[in-house]
Amino acid sequence: MWVVVILVLFFVASLLRTALRRADLPCSLPWIGKTSNGPFSECLANLKSYSNFRTWSAESYAKYSQNGRSYIFPNVSGRPKIILPNSKAKWLADITDDVASPAAAHYEMLEGEYAFTSPFLLTSMFHEHILHRNLARHLTGLAPGTWAELSRTFDEKWGSDTVQWKTICVVPNMMHTVARASNRIFVGVPLCRDETYLQHMCNFAQDVTICITLMSFVPRLLRPLIGPLASVPTKLRWSKAKKYTLPVIRKRLEDIQRKKREPDWKWEAPDDYITWHIETAMAEEKAKEMEPEMISRFLLPINFAAIHTSTFTISTTLFNLLSSDPKERYIEQLREEAERVLAEHDGVWTKQALNQMVKTDSAIRESLRLSNFATDGITRKVTAKDGLYNEDEGWTAPHGSYIAVDLYNMQHDPEIYDDPFAYKAFRFSDMREEYERKPAEERTEQLTLKMLQLGLVTTGETFLSFGHGKHAWQVESYDLQGYTANQQSSPGRFFINQELKMLIAYILINYDIQHLPERPKDKWLGTFVIPDPTATIQIRRRPGTIRT
Repeated sequence: MWVVVILVLFFVASLLRTALRRADLPCSLPWIGKTSNGPFSECLANLKSYSNFRTWSAESYAKYSQNGRSYIFPNVSGRPKIILPNSKAKWLADITDDVASPAAAHYEMLEGEYAFTSPFLLTSMFHEHILHRNLARHLTGLAPGTWAELSRTFDEKWGSDTVQWKTICVVPNMMHTVARASNRIFVGVPLCRDETYLQHMCNFAQDVTICITLMSFVPRLLRPLIGPLASVPTKLRWSKAKKYTLPVIRKRLEDIQRKKREPDWKWEAPDDYITWHIETAMAEEKAKEMEPEMISRFLLPINFAAIHTSTFTISTTLFNLLSSDPKERYIEQLREEAERVLAEHDGVWTKQALNQMVKTDSAIRESLRLSNFATDGITRKVTAKDGLYNEDEGWTAPHGSYIAVDLYNMQHDPEIYDDPFAYKAFRFSDMREEYERKPAEERTEQLTLKMLQLGLVTTGETFLSFGHGKHAWQVESYDLQGYTANQQSSPGRFFINQELKMLIAYILINYDIQHLPERPKDKWLGTFVIPDPTATIQIRRRPGTIRT
């Protein structure tokens, strides 16, 4: 009974919070879902947005975004956003952080003060600093280890039976596989194979999600009281996980310090996140970041990001591929590409080999376009005290407000993408192959630059799954017929690019999978879209692929 009372009190408090603290948003912009100007109209719109998101967002995109107008979209958290038309995506992406900040937006949306055991993690962002400095330049060297871990994991979990079909529940299975492969890079062997440790890392994200959901209904005055209570599950999860990570971290710290004292000592530091963190913190004299317990905390947000991003992406890609018309022969073509490229590189994945996986690249990018788990893109919190002025429309977004672009409807816009609700695995690779067939005189610089925007890890104003602008997950340089796309190396997209391509390659080279007569329906949770966590597939080991 007391649980019901608490929920009712939260609900009433949420109503009062929104009604008494009305956002000072531009009055010239239409507010989606408002039916009157009453004191609770905005609050009711925020609450109703959870169940009406798909309908309201499609209608507002057609009515306003496609006509170059901005609007205010409500949110159940009580943080409505100003949604810009597609034409303003680059303008928003180019705004400096002191005016509109992605970090500030993410800190609040992820409840950084409470959800990740310490607010220091998402204010310092030291883990991102570590990954920016180390991951991209080390990742190619880490590829053989990742491939070996994927091989070992699939052999254990999917098996080697070449006769009987086996049922696999995709999302939890992929979560375990991704967690293990990712932690090969984060904590190394043997900890990355410890089932209890991996379960703690997977469950941590669920605890974070619950904390974020609960805190979205808590009035500001009660946050200092409720916040520590809401974060108890994440802190308990960390206290269990650190029993596994602290011994590794402390031993690594001792060994690195000894190596510095005794350069001739025959020991090489493992090439993983723990080593990068310790060495960077030492070099930069970061005492707090050097504390073993703090290092163990920093492992939480990188696991949270890596595991769930890759899990959702690989799961939706498999569902899209397996439910496509078999006449398209997507599976056969991707299998042929993986076998050919791997053979050409003597069975070793390299940066060049991964770049040659053009069809696989396209299949993943198309899945991200069609089935992305986020519905907004380039989200920013206005940090300038005077607000953010939009000269084109003549309004000012006030300090503390949120602003974004409609990612979902833009990536399903028939004026941008032909047949936008259909999964066309080779939508992007076909365009690149068509370009390659053109004579040299027809390959204009403008066309070539357009082709450079078609890869999985590139972004543009019509593909925002990885963001856009300087804060997008950037990637290494590469060439296309003499033209080079030079972007700063950054871990996110490069990491996903490598891991997902190897995942698909291993699955298709080693297993047959039955066609899905119908694609499992995604689950809409307010503004987020996730693959069906209960959906299954039937797999069987391909003859001749079992290694002894």
